[in-house]
Amino acid sequence: MIKSTYQLCRAFGIPINLDLSLIILMFIYIRAYGNPVDGITAGVILLLSITLHELGHSLMARVFGCRVRDITLMIIGGRASLENMPRKYWQEFLVAAAGPAVSLVLSVIGIVGTAVLYHTGFLKEKTANFLAESLGLLNLGLLLFNLLPAFPMDGGRILRAALQARLSRIRATWIASRIGRVFAGLMIFFALCNIFHFPLPLPKHPGIFGQLFIYFIASGTFIQLLIGWMIYTAADREYRMVLLEENGGNQNPFAGFPFFGGQAQSTPPPDNGQAVVSPPPYERRGTTRVDVHKER
Repeated sequence: MIKSTYQLCRAFGIPINLDLSLIILMFIYIRAYGNPVDGITAGVILLLSITLHELGHSLMARVFGCRVRDITLMIIGGRASLENMPRKYWQEFLVAAAGPAVSLVLSVIGIVGTAVLYHTGFLKEKTANFLAESLGLLNLGLLLFNLLPAFPMDGGRILRAALQARLSRIRATWIASRIGRVFAGLMIFFALCNIFHFPLPLPKHPGIFGQLFIYFIASGTFIQLLIGWMIYTAADREYRMVLLEENGGNQNPFAGFPFFGGQAQSTPPPDNGQAVVSPPPYERRGTTRVDVHKER
């Protein structure tokens, strides 16, 4: 029987798994670069960058005593599977921010480092341009994309951790998950418009934030469609798992509508500060695991 994932190696004792969907990603890169050597090299750099990004999350989580099951590399990115997460919001903030911090370091190395090596004669112009694009600009893109406040992406988790400074975990998750689903909905909408060549009324001279929006949200592709759908479904799934501590919460008057989802509440739950979820839900071999207790 053919498996969908295969273990490549172990880093710091953490298994690094490759998903078969990466074969599609390699073909995409070969087509984009025009020749197999550059395409495969850029694809390998991308996979190494994503691996280091996920190791940033994993090693920071270990600092706070969390257990890391594995890291899986897929066509839509990487996933670090954590069996538990720190309960303190500032620790969750650091775990979420560790991955983008690694991408920031790699982007600086790719842009500034290659420029220095080129001007000192250690790299030829073609090699320097290739590394600046495939390492520097690629990781800069990973950094900015992951910082979008689209829960459960890194930016969304950072947002939820920041909200927990003043709100309960349930209310913070509700707000972050709704924002995440809005971003995911926009990604899906623009991806479908671009795939089916539907004209969009985008501004001709957008500012810096408009350019970032067009680049990460409005310039949709098939892969972005998959990422949008993953964010859209995962955001509500995590919120529902947090609601387990409230025995399912109140009945949702909007049940059946895709944005709000089956049993999720349409309004924030009461902020009584009594419920604590440990750990937050994470996918675990097709199931979601969560342990719940109440503070007295």
